Formats: sequence, structure tokens, C-alpha cells
Amino acid sequence: MIPFWTLGFVCLIIDFSTAHEPAVGANAASKKHCSRKDCNGTQYDIQEAACCENKLHPGSNLFCCGKEPYNPATATCCKVQHGKILTASITQGLSEKASKCCDLKAYNPVNEICCQSSIISKPGPMAECCGKDVFDKDKQLCCGPADNKTILVRNSRHHECCGHSQYDTETQCCCSNEEKLEIQSKDSPCCVRNFTPGLSSGNTNFNKPSPKNGSCGEGMKQKIFKLQPKCTEPNTHLCGSSCYNPKQNRCCESNHKPHSLDNSGQRKATATVYNPHTQVCCDGRVSPWKPWIDQFHGSPGQHCCGIEIYQPHTEICCNGHRHLKSENIHCCGVKAYNIKDPQMKCCAGTLYNLTLLDKHGGDAQCCGSILQKPQDICCSNEDKEVLYSAMTGFRCCGHLYYNTTLWSCCAGALRRIHEPGQDQRKMINGSRLLSVDNLNKIDLCKEMHIGTVESVSLQSIVFRSVLKVHGMEAKVKALPLPYILERDDRCSFPKLIAGKTYYFNKVNVFIDFNHDSVLQSLHFIISKCS
Repeated sequence: MIPFWTLGFVCLIIDFSTAHEPAVGANAASKKHCSRKDCNGTQYDIQEAACCENKLHPGSNLFCCGKEPYNPATATCCKVQHGKILTASITQGLSEKASKCCDLKAYNPVNEICCQSSIISKPGPMAECCGKDVFDKDKQLCCGPADNKTILVRNSRHHECCGHSQYDTETQCCCSNEEKLEIQSKDSPCCVRNFTPGLSSGNTNFNKPSPKNGSCGEGMKQKIFKLQPKCTEPNTHLCGSSCYNPKQNRCCESNHKPHSLDNSGQRKATATVYNPHTQVCCDGRVSPWKPWIDQFHGSPGQHCCGIEIYQPHTEICCNGHRHLKSENIHCCGVKAYNIKDPQMKCCAGTLYNLTLLDKHGGDAQCCGSILQKPQDICCSNEDKEVLYSAMTGFRCCGHLYYNTTLWSCCAGALRRIHEPGQDQRKMINGSRLLSVDNLNKIDLCKEMHIGTVESVSLQSIVFRSVLKVHGMEAKVKALPLPYILERDDRCSFPKLIAGKTYYFNKVNVFIDFNHDSVLQSLHFIISKCS
């Protein structure tokens, strides 16, 4: 097959089985058009490659980290600026969706901390840096001047630092005596002399800015009105800020900013005028209308697919790319595939051929746009699916992967271990929002429900507008209001947002990361199962 970047502006890709590297995020490709750019004289599609310092790298939704390409779904790019020199480095195996940078190295901030360019495992959930070391604020103190810190075991929650020592704030004070810090009892002359009533009583007065012009919040904002120009010449009309004669010119685009595309895919400020009787305008590019095609295929005529024209009777348009249409063909990002082929897997806009990857259809799992390996785990919430290397003693809490010795999780929210008022028996489970994409055909095609969350309580979830879907029988039935889903352990359920729509059965709640609407999801399920 001819490489896609040599096709210039042609969006016609016919190969149904070729799969490239993973894309970034759920439905990443579906939110883009057939976008063209120039890489050192070579035209390419940004959905299919990345150009890093004039070198082209094929792969779906790649980004540049300095000179090298990387996938933010599986790696993190860290950059450090030294004067005019920018240094970049890629850390593989940790997604940018759940990482931070410690100079040129990425780390997981849920379980690790960066102290003076060193990555250290957190000793506790409230860990902070103490110079180059780390301490647990719940159990320790970091005392001393900035250049000479000491970590002390905290005697109680009332103890604070006084130089390199600690004192009980309920019975003692830290006094400065002849440039030395001393711990004394609260009734000592030093403590009494340094006592500040406003500070100790909690009645500190702050200078507040007086309101201006009776304003509330940020104050009244002056509105500025611009006078629109008037067209004084006969038969002229306003087009944006300019006047034109409709008998001689045209006003292009509703936003009055006519444009065409240059060779890098960027918009020019010039307008392109075309004759709709003989030409077709697709995303800023004019193509000749071919009446013989309509005569051969009949209605519905020639439609736009990105910057190209396609025939809906014989072709399918996938985000600006044309493909030949056949039975059970659906879009997966910019590609098309047979949804009943067990060896083809669509993961949030990225298509995989499982036969090329030595995968079995029933075992393949998606984590966003990435095909998950058996040794990995996928943590997910409403808008993020993040892949991690599985580790003993770690669990998912939404899209975060946490150390169970530091944190507990309830309904997608992290909490400190032994946090006051929480029931530890209920806080041992992780929780994540499962994906419909990972259901095998048997589970996908049997009875399932879809509905919008009305409210959530400790014991149940109330749904409205619930449909009972049976993919194998191609049946959809509306259920009476309200629909109540009972649950025994609220912490093991993911966080559910009122007003959002979810799939669910008697055990789990799911979300569809592959489709943008309920209608698309239902169409996919019934097409695949029937």
C-alpha cells in the first residue's frame, strides 16, 4: 500500500485491516478533521503521523517531545529550560494523564514525591519535602533553617517546631531570646511579652478593599460598544467590517472571515469563491462537481468527507477519510472495519488487528486508545482511562492507581488511611468505571440497561429514562419511572454523576468510551449482536 503521507490531499484509504500505533484518549480521532500539514516538503495527516523537527514519524495521534515522537497515553514528556536551551526527555510506561515531572523524569504524584530533583516514595499520604528528604506531616516534623533541616518524630498533633526541637503549643511557646530560640512555658515572661491577642484569639482583622460603585464581586465592568461601519455607496452591503457589492463580489462564511488552506494545513485570510452549480466546497477546498457520478449512482449526490467528495451509497466517511462501504462496516477513528470480525478491535478511535499482535479476540481489552497487556491494569473514571503496570498492593480509584498502605478509596475518591470518621471496613475496595468496549460479545448482546442517573444514596441509585436493551434480539424497551438499582457496597461502585447516562446490569455500571452519543452506542450494539 502507498504510504499515507505521499497521498498529499487525498483522503482515500481503502485498507480495512491495517492498524497503527495507539491514539490519545477516548474518541481522540473522532474529534478531528482530515487535517493536512507539511513536514519538510511532505504532506501528511496529523491523525496518522507526527513531524518532529522536520522528520516524519508514522503512528496514530503521536506528539513531539523535542526531536522524538511519543504517545501521551503511554508516556510522559518532561522539559527543562536552561537559558535558551530546552532539554526534553520521554518517560515510558506512565501516562501524562496521571503524572508530574521531576526535572526530566516523570513520576506518579499519588504515591511519590519530588524533592530537589529526586523521586521518593511517599511514607504517608500527607508527605512533604524536608530538603532532599521526605517526611510524613501526620507523624513527623521538619525543623530547622532552610539549609539545615532535621526530621523529628512528632510527639503529638499539638507539637510544632522551635529551631531543631519541638514544643507543645498547648502548654509552651517558642521564644526568641538574644537571637536564640528557646522553649518556655506559656506563663513565662517571654511568652507573655510575645503574646499577640489578635492572632491567638483567631480574631485577626484584615484590611479589606472598600467596594467601588456599589459593586458585588469584581465590581462593575464598563461596557464598551463599537460603532458598526455603514455602507454609503449604492447597492453595497456590510460583510464583517467591509462593504461589498453582491453583483460584483461575495461575502464568504457566516463569521465574515473567508479563508482557504495553505500547504501546511493552516488557514489563509483570503476567500475562495466558487460556483455551486459546477463546483463543491469541502472544508475550504473547491472540487469540480461530477454530474456523471450522480447519474451513475443516483441520489443522494456528492457529499463532503473532509476536503474530498464521497458517495454515501458506496462509501463511508470516517473523520475525513473515505472507505468503500460493505456489510457491517463501521468507523473506528479515521479507519473502517467489520464490527463482526472478532480479530478487529476498536479502542477509542484506534483500530487493532489482533492477528498481527498475537492476541485472541476474547482476551483483548481496551484502555482508552491502548490495547491492554495481561500484565497491565486499566484505571478509569468519567473522562480518563489510564494504563499502569500492575503492582502488588495497588488498586484503582477512578483513573488513579494508589498504594493501599497510603490511601483508601470510596466511590472514586481517595482518602487517607485512618482518616477520622471513616469506616475502614468500607474503604478497602478500589473502584473504577468499567468500559462497554471490554465486554465480550456474549455479555454485550444479552440483556442490559441504559439510563440517566437521577440521584445516588448509600444503598441505591435512582435512574430515569431507562431503556432495557437486548442486543441479540434487537429489542429496546422503555421501562417505567423511576428505576432503582440496589447496591450493597457504595464504595466499590465508581463515582456517578447526576444527569449523565450509563449502561448497567445487576452487578456493574459501564460507560461507552468509543461512541459520542447514546444513539451511536445503541446502533453499534444492535448491529454487532443481531
